[in-house]
Amino acid sequence: MSDKVTLKEKVSYALVNLGNIPIQTILGSYLLIFYTNVVGLSPAACATLFLIARIMDGLNDPFVGFAIDHMPTTKHGHFRPTLIIGTVLCSINFLLLWFGPLMATSGKLVIAYITYLLIGVLFPVMDISLNSMLPVMTTDMGERNTLSSLKGFVYMLGMFGLNMIAPIIIGNTSEKEGYIRLILITTAVVFVFSIVGTLGLKERVQADPTKNKYGLKDLVKILAQRPVAITFLSSLVYMIGTFVMNTMLAYFFTYVIGNLALISVVSIVQLVALLPATILVGTLIAKFGKKKLYIAGLVLIGLVPLIRLIDVTNVPILMIVTVVTGFASGLCMPLTYGIQADNTDYVELKMGVRAEAAVAALSSFITKCGMGIGGAIPGYLLAAVGFDATAQSQPEEVRAVVIISAIVIPAVLSVLGAIIFGVGYPLTKEGLEAQAEKIKEIRAKE
Repeated sequence: MSDKVTLKEKVSYALVNLGNIPIQTILGSYLLIFYTNVVGLSPAACATLFLIARIMDGLNDPFVGFAIDHMPTTKHGHFRPTLIIGTVLCSINFLLLWFGPLMATSGKLVIAYITYLLIGVLFPVMDISLNSMLPVMTTDMGERNTLSSLKGFVYMLGMFGLNMIAPIIIGNTSEKEGYIRLILITTAVVFVFSIVGTLGLKERVQADPTKNKYGLKDLVKILAQRPVAITFLSSLVYMIGTFVMNTMLAYFFTYVIGNLALISVVSIVQLVALLPATILVGTLIAKFGKKKLYIAGLVLIGLVPLIRLIDVTNVPILMIVTVVTGFASGLCMPLTYGIQADNTDYVELKMGVRAEAAVAALSSFITKCGMGIGGAIPGYLLAAVGFDATAQSQPEEVRAVVIISAIVIPAVLSVLGAIIFGVGYPLTKEGLEAQAEKIKEIRAKE
């Protein structure tokens, strides 16, 4: 079978990735302000919910990955069936997560806990299955880089597209009608795009049925492989900072800038800035290697926003920073998925087992922990300085916490993530080239 990925598959891959994006993006950006300003929950209660629920359900991700890896391969493939099942169940629960607390006359926090925990169980079935597709669609490194770039571009397109549209749909952050419209539209996109996209994918790389599958004890060994462990730690630190910023975004533009709709303009600028990055990323990988490029991207994302501290309300400075960080994000996102596929090959070479879902499970785990810890930090900080959701303006202490959470904390954590990856990640450009040749030799013998 040819290792070339057809145009139809690339379009399908783009669709299914677009369908995967809205759930975590909307949760990370608007759930806290929805729970505080509309449902009436306290910031501290929400912070505890995010922290406990996300870390608890994040711990199950490696086991979900283990279960998916050990599912039988059907005529429809290994990961496509679980991707469809996960999409259906996750879409239903996503609706309950918002509308359950909104419609309940009592026990709102209990309902929030149940549905938030449940999304942590169901979303990984969908997310891990999707993230496992890249290594099995092709072993050709050029095709993988193309798919990684496509995935990164689509992710950024979807995320920034939502950030452009969501504030317009919501309108007033303290009125429920806008949220209802947003969630109904989002759920429809998730369901339709994910199902249609999945049906158009093809799994070329099948596990050798004569090979032994890894056991639960091996799962720890897989996750402890140095490239896997370093990628996990670096990404976790970076993602915590990202979700601290995302959670505070609506607060920042509401209470510091005084214009929520400006998020839409910022998102347009980010989208325009990332386009050249996604076009150039393949060429830059060939020249500098994934490791150096990823480190550079994280450093830019971390340090450049600090310029905004000169004047946090200055829109021209905000736009300049947005252009640079948008370009850097356009580099980092495709690299993340490419690095994950490389780590899957590394595990196969070192341990003799294919563990796409186990490695992909880390992405889901990282996202959850990032959302849990990153979502909790702003909640606790807002509660500590006396945030009042009913007040039209906030005291200086609240504004300071919002600014620190939106700019300073993400900067520190992004640079720390770059340092961890730079010091610890072992796969250089030359090492990956040698690894790719060994993988080709193994595939030729199967």
